[in-house]
Amino acid sequence: MDPLDWALICELCGNARMPYKELAKKFNISDNTVKNRINNLRQRGVIRRFGVCVSFETFGAENVVGFITTDGSENVIELMKQIVSKPMVVEIYRTSDRRYEYHAIVLGASETLGLKRFLSELDGVTNVEMRPVFFLFPNKPPNYVLNTRGKRVTFTREQLRVLKSLAENDSRLPVSQIAQYTGFTPRRVRKILRDLEESGGIHFPVYYDVFALGDMEYRMRICYDEAQTTGQDIIMGLHEKYPELFWWASITTNEPIIDVGLIIDRPGKGPPIAAEIKAADYTESVEDFVSYPRVVHGINRLNAHLWDLINEAGL
Repeated sequence: MDPLDWALICELCGNARMPYKELAKKFNISDNTVKNRINNLRQRGVIRRFGVCVSFETFGAENVVGFITTDGSENVIELMKQIVSKPMVVEIYRTSDRRYEYHAIVLGASETLGLKRFLSELDGVTNVEMRPVFFLFPNKPPNYVLNTRGKRVTFTREQLRVLKSLAENDSRLPVSQIAQYTGFTPRRVRKILRDLEESGGIHFPVYYDVFALGDMEYRMRICYDEAQTTGQDIIMGLHEKYPELFWWASITTNEPIIDVGLIIDRPGKGPPIAAEIKAADYTESVEDFVSYPRVVHGINRLNAHLWDLINEAGL
């Protein structure tokens, strides 16, 4: 995957329905180049699907992340399957230091505490860390689902019918096929889609797998001095210096800690970056490691909530 492939994926994360012509104009390439690149990424398993989900504000949820430490007696795959059996767990993966890192979307304090209790009681688990965070993806548009909480929106029955057609098929489904699926006229479909995109309550993200072509994730957890800098400034600095490697970042809401994920094709690319961060005046500590591919994926709760709304409407 070269820089243009990655740039196309990042741009589509803001709106997977973006026309190829618009993408071509943005990157000064031909429509056919865009189409061929995206088709190739799908065939190679990098782009898994074009999705649809509600905003965090519509669902009323928060993000939590953390590490799970074990005594080493567990069956790795079985433990991961147990963890993602909880619908709030989005993903779980193993790190090179033999811990597990998870990301969960939770509703309220009761669910948050319940998840921590569940994880703590699993066989072999010796410690569970849980931190509230917000994500920052400077390489993706501001309306990317993890870059914004969006707005709290109540969808009309007509909007839910259109959303169901996309959720069942593909969020890039052509207007003509949506019209056939819903019984609406193409003109009506276009208006509904425009209203949905402008509402702030729905997102059309790309679900992708950066590990599909053999790349690795180099992770850094950076503790910093709040008197000297902010988490956002550190993240933006890393993105500006290493745009071709930058994947994601999160900022802990109640501690001066940021987590950063970089995409690397060989292990040697990561440590010099960590050494640079360690040498900065604002740095208090840096923990770095490699994370393995996400072996088991949980349910995307934002998509699941959309299906709840569709089912409640009797559609």
